[in-house]
Amino acid sequence: MLIDLQTLLLASGAVVAIAGISFILNTVLRGADDVGRTWSISFIAGILTTLSYAVWGVVPDAWWAIAVGNGALALSLGSMWSGTRQFNDRASLLWIPGVTSVLVAVAVLVRGPQGGAWAGAVEMFLAIAAFAALAGAETVRGRLRRHLNARVLTVVFWGVSLYYLVRSGVILVDTPDGDVFTQYWGTIPTTFVTIVLVILASISLSVLIANRRMRGDGTLLGSGEPAISGVLNKVQFEQAASDWLARARRDRDSLVLVYLDVANLEHMNTAFGRNYGDQAIFAVGRIAVEHSPSAAIVGHIRGKRFAILTTAPSVGTAVVVAERLHTALVESPIDPVEGIRAIATCGLGLTDTEGYDFAELQRASLEALVRAQSDGAGAIRIAGV
Repeated sequence: MLIDLQTLLLASGAVVAIAGISFILNTVLRGADDVGRTWSISFIAGILTTLSYAVWGVVPDAWWAIAVGNGALALSLGSMWSGTRQFNDRASLLWIPGVTSVLVAVAVLVRGPQGGAWAGAVEMFLAIAAFAALAGAETVRGRLRRHLNARVLTVVFWGVSLYYLVRSGVILVDTPDGDVFTQYWGTIPTTFVTIVLVILASISLSVLIANRRMRGDGTLLGSGEPAISGVLNKVQFEQAASDWLARARRDRDSLVLVYLDVANLEHMNTAFGRNYGDQAIFAVGRIAVEHSPSAAIVGHIRGKRFAILTTAPSVGTAVVVAERLHTALVESPIDPVEGIRAIATCGLGLTDTEGYDFAELQRASLEALVRAQSDGAGAIRIAGV
């Protein structure tokens, strides 16, 4: 028995909704990080796409729903690409999918109700093909390169990219009403592609997110190395730091937030491979815990960056904390054979000058870190000094 179009669309909508809600709830309940939030945007956009097309199907006069659905679908694939970039410790560039989705929606609106069901289709197809190709390329580089589930995503993304690239060519040549497009590249075959994409993507993305969270009981954030006792992930560190700062404000204690960046990690990756670089990150985390003051919390923020929050009665004390970490790194080779040392660049923010709001203290520390990086590897800078 053949499945009619309405039943197939209903099944597709159910798959998208169930997979999306499941991923979002899993992300929220387990503590969302930047990657999880970006991929959640992708699933939210996918659900919005399904709802928009459903509205248009029930209310044919609601032609504007096509614009919303097309734009949301472009945003969905674009957000997946942005999330893969974040997983690899690169800037998300989420504004690019945002702008693209608006342009895809505008392509429908400018044609108005006369544009029909396939108004702006080519623009949407090309946007999806481009973002899927970029996402697939991102899964074969950086940290994603070592994950088996990322290989599944590579096949899915590049398959989707090829499908939509060919589909855009067919609709231009054969027109939306042509027999070839309708039979092989129309709504029914595309719905099957969508179902496969959503199922495989939701499973693979959920596993990748779970791997990133295995800090306290499995791995260092984003790496395959064993966890370091006493090192928090980004979300845990920010929560703990906010609590510390609230108590410090109450008792008028002076604290310092140190952002530590491994300045020569890229050189180690180039010379000895990314596995050696991961080993270096693990060593830096261990040294940061061992040589930070006893009253301190240490977090691995992302990639080559760590953060330490500790007491600092004076500016001199704050500098001593950073200098102690720098000295420990210089005196501790990553491995005894190569003798390569990690070099840290540090940016410091003091509550005495920046206040006890975590966002402001973080901003000041990062600005100091940027200034230290411009000074060269191993430099230490204090915000406002």
